[in-house]
Amino acid sequence: MIMIYMKKILTMLLVAVAVIPAWSVTDKEMDQARAIAAKYYLRWANNGSGYLDDVNPKSMAELNAKLKAKEKENIKAFNAVKMPAASEYAKWDKQKLADFWAGTAYQTPGLSAEGRGGRNKARKLIMEMKVSEPAKETPKETPKEEPKPEAVTAVESEEAVVADTIIGTMAEAGDAPAAGDEILKDQEQIEKDAAEATMKEPEQSHTWVYILVLAVLVGVVIWLVVYAANLMKRQPGSGDDEGESAELRAQAKKAIARKNEELEDMRKRLLAEENRSADLGAELEKLKLECKRAEDKITQLREENVMLRNNASMQQSKRRETSPVTPAAVAPAVQSAQVRQESVTVERKPAVTETKPSESVQAPILRVIYLGRANARGIFVRADRKINAGNTIYRLDTNDGLVGTFHVVDEPEVVDVALANPSEYLANGCVGEDLQDTLGVTRIITESAGTAIFENGYWKVLRKTKVRYE
Repeated sequence: MIMIYMKKILTMLLVAVAVIPAWSVTDKEMDQARAIAAKYYLRWANNGSGYLDDVNPKSMAELNAKLKAKEKENIKAFNAVKMPAASEYAKWDKQKLADFWAGTAYQTPGLSAEGRGGRNKARKLIMEMKVSEPAKETPKETPKEEPKPEAVTAVESEEAVVADTIIGTMAEAGDAPAAGDEILKDQEQIEKDAAEATMKEPEQSHTWVYILVLAVLVGVVIWLVVYAANLMKRQPGSGDDEGESAELRAQAKKAIARKNEELEDMRKRLLAEENRSADLGAELEKLKLECKRAEDKITQLREENVMLRNNASMQQSKRRETSPVTPAAVAPAVQSAQVRQESVTVERKPAVTETKPSESVQAPILRVIYLGRANARGIFVRADRKINAGNTIYRLDTNDGLVGTFHVVDEPEVVDVALANPSEYLANGCVGEDLQDTLGVTRIITESAGTAIFENGYWKVLRKTKVRYE
């Protein structure tokens, strides 16, 4: 009979331990999740709603109080989302809450396609919410039944089976003899005390017996749990696996750190090479400009030389006409005059061709140079004759090679590079509103060109170009 009580109490303990609290959703948490989903729908539906990034609503009322006119109009479609019944979402966990507001709600007809893009951000924040824990349910105690007299033999056999099972379990753990003897002794003592109490006071309540048995069973269960935990800790390989996993994670972190250092070093070297290339390009442009000036000077000197020779020939001819000429000297004079005339004729021919470069110098020629990004000092890091994919950002037009105007190249490959990192590629050479807000931008429009000067072998920003996104 005592073993029957022990089995009932043990069953109650196991049921109580097996009760695991579940997480459920309250009305307040439902309203908070709805406000989060509505916020990111509005944010994606209107690119101009950047002020919502600083709003963290805990309820729909709080969100509605912060909305501007455009968002108040857009939220009407989201308010049409059909709300589930309170009895339904009270059974939800956090995952079902996120699936509804970041999935089902965003599929509601009437919502804009752009606004539906906010569902991933909404899901992330809803999964970070805290969901309330409901009260634990206390298992109901089953009514106790007194065994019939004719079932005593079966009860005694069940006692033996339970005792053998406990002893066998203890034996597998390694300490069966000692623990089993203690349990048997406790059981014998309990049975002996119960028999004496029954004989002496047959009408007395057995409540104290139940309390004593419960205390013994609780102690045994606690001891078994502690012993099982210690046994699992002593199992071979578990500690080694944890240590090996920690070592592997440490090695992976070190490898990632080394790779990051290598990438950073390569990035710095690439930047240095770009600066060096830009310096060489600027130096080349400077040398070309100096060469052009030298050619123009040579052409000018040649023209002056031809003019001086012509003037000298004319002066000699005048002297001969005024001086007396003897018949004997006529022939040599005529011959020398013919020779001089031929030399003048020969020298005059290149004079006509030499004047052409000077005319080309007077008419300014527009030259186009493609520049890379400008650094913090306003110096363009590279210069090319044609667009260099991945590096070219600006186009510079110059007539004299010293001063020119520049603007952002309106080509898809250039726009993609510039919008990928506006702080690096645009900030030092451009001005405009919200240069960092590149969401949905497809073009960069130049409203007014900037000015650059060639100084110390570099093209340098004098006045930034003004741009806007489209």
